[in-house]
Amino acid sequence: MKRLLVLILIFFSVYGFATHNRAGEITYKRIAPFTQTIPGVGTFPVYTYSITLTKYTADGSGIADRCIDTIYFGDGQRGEAPRINGTSSACDCSGPCGEIIISNGTYTVKKNVYVIIHTYPSSGSYLIHSFDPNRNAGVINIPNSVNQSFYLETLLVINNFTGANSSPEFKYAPIDRACIDKCFYHNPGAYDSDGDSLSYEISTSRGENGQTVPGYSFPDAGNSGVYGINPITGLLTWCKPQGSGEYNLAFIVKEWRKNTSGIYVLIGYVLRDMQVVVGICPNNDPPFITPPIDTCIVAGTSIIKNIYFGDPNIPTSTNVFTNIVTLQGNGGAFSGPSPVATLSNTNIIITSSSPTNTANAIFTWNTNCNHIRSQPYQTVFKAEDNGQPGITPIINLVNFATYNIRVVPPAVQNVTAVPMGSSINVSWSLSSCNPTNNPIIAYKIYRKNDCTPVVYNPCETGVPASSGFTFIGQTTPTISAFLDNNGGNGLTVGQDYSYLVVAVYRDGSQSFGSSQVCAKLKRDIPVLLNVDILSTSTTTGSVFVRWEKPLTNTGNLDTLIFTGPYQFNLKYRQGATGTFTTVFNTTSQYFLNLATQYTHTAVNTVDTDEEYIVEFISGTVTVGSSQRATSIFLTPTPGDRRIDLSWAASTPWNNYKYTVYRKDPSSTTFSAIAITTLTTYSDTTHIVNSNSTRNYVYCYKVLGEGQYSDPSITKPLLNNSQEVCATAIDLTLPCSPTVSINADCPTGMVEVSWTNVKLSCSDDVVKYYLFYKPTVDDPYQQISTLAPASSTIFVSDGLELISGCYAVQAVDSSNNVSPLSPDFCIDNCPEFELPNIVTLNGDGVNDFYKAIKVRQIKEIDLVIFDRWGTLVYKTKDPYFKWDGTSLQSNQQVSEGTFFYICDVFEPRLKGTIKRSLKGYMQVVK
Repeated sequence: MKRLLVLILIFFSVYGFATHNRAGEITYKRIAPFTQTIPGVGTFPVYTYSITLTKYTADGSGIADRCIDTIYFGDGQRGEAPRINGTSSACDCSGPCGEIIISNGTYTVKKNVYVIIHTYPSSGSYLIHSFDPNRNAGVINIPNSVNQSFYLETLLVINNFTGANSSPEFKYAPIDRACIDKCFYHNPGAYDSDGDSLSYEISTSRGENGQTVPGYSFPDAGNSGVYGINPITGLLTWCKPQGSGEYNLAFIVKEWRKNTSGIYVLIGYVLRDMQVVVGICPNNDPPFITPPIDTCIVAGTSIIKNIYFGDPNIPTSTNVFTNIVTLQGNGGAFSGPSPVATLSNTNIIITSSSPTNTANAIFTWNTNCNHIRSQPYQTVFKAEDNGQPGITPIINLVNFATYNIRVVPPAVQNVTAVPMGSSINVSWSLSSCNPTNNPIIAYKIYRKNDCTPVVYNPCETGVPASSGFTFIGQTTPTISAFLDNNGGNGLTVGQDYSYLVVAVYRDGSQSFGSSQVCAKLKRDIPVLLNVDILSTSTTTGSVFVRWEKPLTNTGNLDTLIFTGPYQFNLKYRQGATGTFTTVFNTTSQYFLNLATQYTHTAVNTVDTDEEYIVEFISGTVTVGSSQRATSIFLTPTPGDRRIDLSWAASTPWNNYKYTVYRKDPSSTTFSAIAITTLTTYSDTTHIVNSNSTRNYVYCYKVLGEGQYSDPSITKPLLNNSQEVCATAIDLTLPCSPTVSINADCPTGMVEVSWTNVKLSCSDDVVKYYLFYKPTVDDPYQQISTLAPASSTIFVSDGLELISGCYAVQAVDSSNNVSPLSPDFCIDNCPEFELPNIVTLNGDGVNDFYKAIKVRQIKEIDLVIFDRWGTLVYKTKDPYFKWDGTSLQSNQQVSEGTFFYICDVFEPRLKGTIKRSLKGYMQVVK
């Protein structure tokens, strides 16, 4: 009993006064130690967080004051957090008493900050929350607010794949004032020290168990008003408040970060509950701000911008007052690493003698490498006036503007590209902009096969997707060179190559692309020009092969080092496999006398492509070989009144255009039918399908036109494919019709109809196959063939049973059959009903006991008993007629009540279904 009394006293000492919670939020920050090493076992992460509960409460006599407050950590534990702000002399606590931030008549606001340290056991999602039994009284949009709980929550996600995380911080308090019929604006000034992406969404004020407070409503903005929050900037707009009083608004700030797959994932959120006091100030309007356009800046440089602000309310000689507007800056550039931004000339005083209502503050930020991050610094400016004269309490109207600044790493410097044999060595200077808080993790190297200048959009980092550059490799942050050997295949002589290098930072930031450098290999080896199919045969085919000699000028082949005799060996293999064999060689003491072309005969040019390479020898030294080149190999694919062509070639030059030639069945010559930049072409012009009486053969070849990017190499390079022939055969299945059914049960009529696919997707359909099955489990059986294609209705009349499934196949002129259409099924509508009286008096009316209704019944199992349970009749015939004769006595039964049990067996789509009837009937004589 004493223990119970103590608990009751404790309860009333804590909750005996209304707490009058107005607003608040919970935030957290990860703190050291971040790891723990266990000797002999390993190093493990430690998840320790400093959790802060910030609450804004009423203050005064009879209002409870929390010296400590309870925070639930979301892992099954809770803790008592002490208040840490304010002096220690103005309350009954032994510690700090909080801070009075507003004392305006009867409206007081105390800020209370509670902090506690907690270590989580492992990674996971934790919903941190706190609640208090009472809000302050009189909140307009919360009925009976003083008796409603005040609840706050924050989600903490600990994830090894996204790294350590701290919640966003809020630079502006969740207590604000507004005027009736004047647009209200609020921005929390959220700043994320980790550089995470933030998004915002409207929420509701929460109460018991984290649920929306009963009766909570969003504030009234009028019939055409606006209440919402910008999901990107966080600007909350209530335009316009309709009534005076205190309102509670709530919103959620979510944190997003890229995971290891580069996908943004949610890593936490904070629910903020705020209070707005709406008053009457009819002659005051919010100030205005004109921020600069969002921009980017290279780390290590400075940015100076004008921030224009002012107020639309201008004093006059007849309306004398002093209008003072103050500009503040918070979050973003004002909260990041040192040095932070500065803002000067932040006040404007507007009077009747000095009516200029616009000023420009000076925003200055001297950035350095520590400011580099992938997300922009979202800087929030707040303009606040001094309220309307004569209005008590003072209502300071505000406005907000957001300025996004992205601090970008500087471009990699001193990039060079030097040819080395069949490779190019790319080197650069290691970036000096490599901060410890966000270090460089790699240098990425990009290449394209020409030297056209890359065009960047403003603030575009990395390599533009439209630039033509492709990623070819990367190095660690301490290595400043990369050997490009085309993945071990060697680069191409005569080809221009350009390179870009980009620095990549730990948070995903990328530097601007480096200056573009261009290079090409030395011309000290042969350059293949032609692999041109002259004739097509499996045994007597021929290929013309041509090449250019190495250049002997400065920077290319040094003939003082590489002396004669000289030799070219032309090597060949069929297809992409096998060993190269020499099919031609030319030798001369004099370089100029070497041959540079050869027609290779007795080649199978039908089955595969032909591949060649030219080897160059000086004396006994192999100087090198050309790049490999194959012939264009053409493949036809016959279709319905069409022949689809595709071709491929592996060449060191760029084939930029192809001419397609065709020889018709009645012709002996080829004619050009198309020019394309693609490697496919569909020929549908006057193609006739072959049939059993005639074979229509169409022959094709393709002429490729290409060049090297080096203008000194011969161009254009013209090379033919082999010739191929094909006949058009319709192997394309028609599309399936769509079936529908109209049925009439009493008459037994079934009308099956389907779409005429000839009008939509298969113009050569000539007939249809109709299939039927009586139940869903039976196999389909063809029941009819209907032609021509316009025959799309099948009608059956007088059917005893109408149940079943129907499907249709379309058949085209080449006898291709479509897939079976989807089932369309209908069921029977059986009826069976027994009467409850029979008159066995021989008057010719109702002299037999029989079913009143019988339709689509397979059979029945009917038994009739007298009132003593004696069986007097039984049958399985649904069309039975009982004259009253008893099975036992073979005489008519007497008058009285009889009982029946009847199992009715109904044929249905899913088979025979039993339905049981029980009842009684009266025999009358």
